[in-house]
Amino acid sequence: MGKIRILELESSKGFGGQEKRTVRLVNHLTDEFEVFFAVAEDSELYRRRNEINAEFFPVEIRKSYDLSAIWKLCKLVKKLGIHIISTHSGKDAWVGNIVGRLTGRKVVRTRHLLVPIKNPLSYNLSTKVVAISRAVYNYLAGKGVKKEKLELIYTGIDTERFKPRKVEKNSAFRIGVVAVLRAAKRHIFLLEAVKDLDVEVWIVGDGPQKQNIERYIQENNLQDKVKMLGFVERPEELIPTFDVVVLPSEHEALGTALLEAQACGVPVIGSNVGGISECILHGETGFLFEKDSLQDLRNKIKKFIKSPQLRKEMGERARKFVVENFSVEQMVRKTERLYRELVYGN
Repeated sequence: MGKIRILELESSKGFGGQEKRTVRLVNHLTDEFEVFFAVAEDSELYRRRNEINAEFFPVEIRKSYDLSAIWKLCKLVKKLGIHIISTHSGKDAWVGNIVGRLTGRKVVRTRHLLVPIKNPLSYNLSTKVVAISRAVYNYLAGKGVKKEKLELIYTGIDTERFKPRKVEKNSAFRIGVVAVLRAAKRHIFLLEAVKDLDVEVWIVGDGPQKQNIERYIQENNLQDKVKMLGFVERPEELIPTFDVVVLPSEHEALGTALLEAQACGVPVIGSNVGGISECILHGETGFLFEKDSLQDLRNKIKKFIKSPQLRKEMGERARKFVVENFSVEQMVRKTERLYRELVYGN
């Protein structure tokens, strides 16, 4: 048959954890697979196309029943000899399912988020649905997505890129938080928890909550304690300088930033919600804290402040944990197996 050909659809124009996972997967697939992207020309994926092992076609999906996009994609699928259509967001999932039905192609939907869905229809129309964590898998199954369609494939971390490094550290205890500046990530909750502790907080990321976070810093005179770095192109060089990485999210499908930190040998603290509990071995590689308890979060941070030895031991176990359970190799291996089963039937 030759190579298995995948068409990636993505209606999102940003470049967050969802898009990064897709790129990481695509860039690590073996030569048995050939990948094409259909994305908006003003999207971050299209802008970064030279960094991705795929051919790109500018197709913008404006709505769930975008007739223009459907027509273009049907032509593209037939022209390229696509075997599998891969979708990720709401609009491209609907369009992908329609194109799949019209062209007779298999459709794989990956669910990257743990937020409420209106109904399971668009998922059940797909041939397979990939959940990036057990929490996402269980949620979708509980909402009526057929279990025979569901596949659990954890997000994989590039453990050669994210790895321990020798770095110069100053005497200040440094907390890192690496996340898009959205309300659900609860940066201000973290700042509230640590404002009376002798620590530095380095915030990596950009997003709609930037002004609110900056206002909180000003109002609480935290300018000397908090450093806002914005988007960082190579976080793997910065993360090893942190003593601990904290993710105090309201909800989280998995918590990729915590996995990246652990791959760098840095212990972590995360709120006990969603998939975060799957990517931390509580008491072994880091700590979970009760989501709405400032005191619990503060106490967990204090444990690390008091014991450099605890940080060292947990960091070493964290690296081993991620390599064994969340490597990009296991994500690629399981995805390739799924693609082969869909195309060859075994």
